[in-house]
Amino acid sequence: MVRYLSYGMAVLIALALGGANARGQSAFNYWARCTDVKLSPERRIDYCTRLLDNGGGPNSEIAVLTVLGGLYRDMHQYAKAIESYTRALGYEALGVSDSHQSTEAPGSAISMPTAGALAGVLEGRAEVYALTGRADLAMADIAHIFRLQPDVASSYAIRCRIRAILKTDLDKALADCGQAAKLAPKDTQVLGAAGFLQYQLGHLKEAKTDFDQALTVSPRLAGALYMRGIVELHDGNSTAGSADIAAATQQDPAIAASFSDLGIKP
Repeated sequence: MVRYLSYGMAVLIALALGGANARGQSAFNYWARCTDVKLSPERRIDYCTRLLDNGGGPNSEIAVLTVLGGLYRDMHQYAKAIESYTRALGYEALGVSDSHQSTEAPGSAISMPTAGALAGVLEGRAEVYALTGRADLAMADIAHIFRLQPDVASSYAIRCRIRAILKTDLDKALADCGQAAKLAPKDTQVLGAAGFLQYQLGHLKEAKTDFDQALTVSPRLAGALYMRGIVELHDGNSTAGSADIAAATQQDPAIAASFSDLGIKP
């Protein structure tokens, strides 16, 4: 699941929501709080909801709804998570831009959503479906991702991760992560999915290698830090494991909740 969006994307979203004026600055401030992992989920939900009330273009609102879906998922409010993701997917009716960047001009509420934005929404909803035992719906969302992005590393990484959550077709999951690695060998999403799959398979050495590589690329990646800590604990290295989990929790206090419903706990 995508838990973070870039500072640059935050600026684009604030502009799209309100333009370079007082309203735009207010939108930017709301967005900063909507995505601030140091705040409680309840406060973040309040700021995200205010952003939606402000209005904005499709990519802006898709981003906010994706964050909301993730917050509800971490709070185990799965029905609300699915509702948020499904609302975001409604924007696909406008058409899909082939650009990887937002096509919204500042202050504009008219644009088409990007394939990448919609793929992120589908990934979130597929994970909730997987967590609630609805494998058919989860894999239907993954198939939708491949229609949007047919030969992209992230698509294979997402399918690998969802299969690992479901613990089904793990041979196919290995093939998916392998293909993702061929397309983007240093991508942190790819490495994270591979590490998670190896953990699910009980291959602790291989899982640690994947998380090590992800953290070499992005040392402050909370999900990879947390999972490496879990792997180290399971491998008998309690000092290193506890240190990684503490570092991950300092960066994202809700990180444990995002893994607990996967059955992953220290």
